Amino acid sequence: MVTKTMIGFHMKRLYPRHYVLVLSLLLILTVNVGVIDSFQIDMTEHATEPTKILLVLDHEYGMNVYFIITIFERYGWEITTTALNKTVSSCDYQVDTPFEVDFLLSDISNVAVYDAISIMPGESHENLRTNATALNLIQTAVQQNVIVSAWCRAVRVLAAADVIDGKNVTGNAEYSLEYEAAGATFFELVPPIIDGNIVTGVRSRFYREEMCQAIATAVGVYEDNPPTLVSVVVNPEIVEINTNVQVTVDLEDVTGINQVNCKVFELNDTGFRISTEPLYDVKLEQMSSELSFNGTITDLAIGNYSIDIIAYDVYLNQAEFVDVAGVLVVEEIPQDTGLGLFQWFILGGATTAIVGLAALGFFLRKR
Repeated sequence: MVTKTMIGFHMKRLYPRHYVLVLSLLLILTVNVGVIDSFQIDMTEHATEPTKILLVLDHEYGMNVYFIITIFERYGWEITTTALNKTVSSCDYQVDTPFEVDFLLSDISNVAVYDAISIMPGESHENLRTNATALNLIQTAVQQNVIVSAWCRAVRVLAAADVIDGKNVTGNAEYSLEYEAAGATFFELVPPIIDGNIVTGVRSRFYREEMCQAIATAVGVYEDNPPTLVSVVVNPEIVEINTNVQVTVDLEDVTGINQVNCKVFELNDTGFRISTEPLYDVKLEQMSSELSFNGTITDLAIGNYSIDIIAYDVYLNQAEFVDVAGVLVVEEIPQDTGLGLFQWFILGGATTAIVGLAALGFFLRKR
């Protein structure tokens, strides 16, 4: 550490011809103040093999299947669909919508290539629960420690496969006797239950997100940390009216970013928000990097604005970053004549000269 005594010692050794050099160095430091390279964060994206999940459908499958698939797609998982028949029909909840699966159950020779198997919701699952191929596949998956899950009435298939003996389960209460006869302890109308490598859920519409999170937890890939903000760039920060403003956001998250929103708030003359509701809520678009997002703010009136960033990762963990940037909208930006830079240079030089002369006087007195 440099102390006051050390500074005095070195300065006493300066000869008069060095004073000019000292003043020059001070001037250079003054002119260059603030010109500092921005701090760069080395952000390595989380690179792993995608989680592989096998979705098993039966005749009269539930329409929630499409929403469930959307969630797993958001996770970035590799999805394979299967059934006893190449095409299965939907339940009567909506107009019959045939679903064509990727592979037949009989074509799957190695269930261990999947991280998880999930039996989709539906009306009764009578075909699956009475088919030896389906039951053998489930039994093999459980034996090989693949995560096996079932939605609502699909828990009946697990009971028929005799893989829930001693397990805590939930499911459609109409078939609770079947679960208990298979040796399970049944819990009615509760959130999804994880017991070993068995995951069960009920109320597919209400607990849809929680069930997918439970499966991800059992697989070992779920995390509840929200995204972190790396940088926000607003260009330009001072803008004339009727000029678009670009917002670029860089984030960091282990599992990936699902959505980023930019919220714009108008400020009053004292710098406080005029309303708790944003003037604009702009969804930013993903750029070439999976962790970079960009968007455009338009139609800003003359005034001062503050920007919040709301980010969600693939598991919908939310992070809110308040007042991370601002925009000033003016009627017209004055032309740059260079006077401001000239004044800054002169004032900076004068300040340096005063400090230098004071130091020179002090050293001369010491001599």
